[in-house]
Amino acid sequence: MGSQALGSPAEAADSIKSTAPRRTGRGPVRPRPWIMAALFAGAWVVPVLTQLSRTDPLLVLLVVFGTGGLVRAGSTIVDRLFITVGLLIGLAIVGGLLFSLWPFGLAPIALGGVALTLLVAAYLWLGAPPPWHGWPRRMLGSDAVLLLGGIAGFLVAYWPSWSTVAGSKLGYAGMTGDRLRHFSLFDAIHRYGGYTFLMQGKVKNVVDPGVLAVYPPGQHYLYALADIFLRSRVDPGNAASEMVRYNIWVSIGYGFMIASVAWAARWVAGPMLKGWRRVFLTTAIAAYLFAGAFTEAVWSTWDPQVVSMAQIAILAAICFRPPPGWRLHAALMALLFVAVCLTYELYAPFAAILIAVSLVYHRKRLLPHWKALLAVTVVAIPAAASEYIAAKHAGLNASSAVQATGFTIPISWLVMTMLAAFGLLGFATRSARRRPSAVVGLIAGVLSTLAVLAMMAYMFDTIGAVSYYYWKVVEAWAVILMVGAGSFGHLLRRPRLAVSGWKGFGIGVCAFLLAIGVTRSFWWSTVLNKVAAPANAANSATQWQPGTGATWASTWMADRIAPDNIAVLGGLQHDHLLISEVPTVTVIYTDALSNVNMTLQLAVLNQRAGTMSSIIYGSSTDTYRGLNSSDHLVCAGQNGAAWSAQDLKNLAEFEAGLKAVGEPVRVVVATQQLAQKLEAWGAQNPGAIYDVVALTQFPPVC
Repeated sequence: MGSQALGSPAEAADSIKSTAPRRTGRGPVRPRPWIMAALFAGAWVVPVLTQLSRTDPLLVLLVVFGTGGLVRAGSTIVDRLFITVGLLIGLAIVGGLLFSLWPFGLAPIALGGVALTLLVAAYLWLGAPPPWHGWPRRMLGSDAVLLLGGIAGFLVAYWPSWSTVAGSKLGYAGMTGDRLRHFSLFDAIHRYGGYTFLMQGKVKNVVDPGVLAVYPPGQHYLYALADIFLRSRVDPGNAASEMVRYNIWVSIGYGFMIASVAWAARWVAGPMLKGWRRVFLTTAIAAYLFAGAFTEAVWSTWDPQVVSMAQIAILAAICFRPPPGWRLHAALMALLFVAVCLTYELYAPFAAILIAVSLVYHRKRLLPHWKALLAVTVVAIPAAASEYIAAKHAGLNASSAVQATGFTIPISWLVMTMLAAFGLLGFATRSARRRPSAVVGLIAGVLSTLAVLAMMAYMFDTIGAVSYYYWKVVEAWAVILMVGAGSFGHLLRRPRLAVSGWKGFGIGVCAFLLAIGVTRSFWWSTVLNKVAAPANAANSATQWQPGTGATWASTWMADRIAPDNIAVLGGLQHDHLLISEVPTVTVIYTDALSNVNMTLQLAVLNQRAGTMSSIIYGSSTDTYRGLNSSDHLVCAGQNGAAWSAQDLKNLAEFEAGLKAVGEPVRVVVATQQLAQKLEAWGAQNPGAIYDVVALTQFPPVC
């Protein structure tokens, strides 16, 4: 079978077939000047035509196709595609720093013109053949697994949103406060054309102040960019439809993450892993990711984390098994490092570990070009640190933030033990220890494990428990170990089985089904056992488990984990109260948090998340001002009962929050008695209340 090393005969031949540049002995052959001029002119004519015809998706395909023709890494179509997409994600995120400052924003003509101009220049400078000569034409049977894994991930993520119940699509699209804040960033980038931390003055009234400068906007920027080119317009249109589209992009992103991790493991395994073993590896990884505990990233709305895990997977693949050519190797590492930092900076240490190990192990191919590497580093590090610097300037306390506790589903110790065991057992034979990709994977895996253990020790030393963010770190660690899982594949028995034809297809299907069974990624039940954790537990989800025959995916798809605001959103939509020029506050629920989230949803739908922050979150001197004091306000005065002193105090705090908004506010309440109190107060405080609307079809349960 041969070695998996980049320089081994098997892999070298595989690489040469698809990556060797076609040049004459005299250097690059360039066309005549008038042809070059026509190509540069066409680089701007094409975006104009696609914009006029509303076909900008064709422009994206052209950029991907053209870039892939230059990449020259990967001997199959799918390998080339993932490396190209990883490169373009990095370039787009780095380019966002420029696009945030120039006057054109994210206009497709400007972005498309620049992208095609750079592509034309690269082809002419390198003397490369046309892209249709540069792309490989091979496909593998396991490509179907990657496609199915991506589709399965999308379907799992979006499944509950197919509901036709009024308000359900918006309910699932904005099912948590975090999701609403993520949408706030997406919407602002879409409308204003750049990173929010670089244009805070423009977007401060639109974006939730909690994420304006302190949250990395890379994922939101990528989705906004994709939405702009898909629709061929910068204006996002109706905000409710925009929020539903954002949920679709989030679901696509989850599918992309699954496909990326499975592909990365296949890439690292290399040509050594063939036939049914390759199908088994990719299926096992994809199946676990779409059915297991990772699905919490969907319903806990960890949108940036999902995209960053895809970036980490592609980066790990490139670091473990570099593509031919030091330039592409260095460029991918630098660009993906910046992408991780601007998407989810919690994973930056993992990215740094991967790059450091790859640089040290492959120093003989990289260090001779130290001047170029130094220049790349000088550009990449400030770009990667730009958002973190802005966050620190805005008051971010990283140590306090990382110690936060909250609801999160931990990965089981069995899964973590198996992942670690696979990584170590892969080195049981001498041939595995001779493969550079396996050695780099082992070293990076060990260092990543030490980083996770160090974080655990820090958590127990400071707060006496692991934090909310600890389990997010563990998931990135698991992704890195999954990517290196190919080192375990050579231990699978290798009977001489057909790898092509109908027999090969049948054997591949059997391997596919075996992987589904081994990872327990099938279900016949949707039961979710929500066992309450101890009252003093740092994480209230530690006792949650799918029932017998169920998986995390099946419980989510069956609405066992659902938002509680669907009916109210349907009522607001029916009464035309969702989209309004008047800032709107809701006091419909008995608990303050639900009132906060419902008001936040209306605020982000109307580009007022910044304006409404004083009533949503209170003030720095009085955290109970505004909606934080709305607990049980809808229960006060029921059945003619007198308002208690605590009820009146809460009402006064709420009214102070209304006045702090600074403009007339519409208040939507669930009871007539609260409406009457607010109307009377509004009459005494002109300019504070626009009107009061009673949605009495949602009586509170007191």
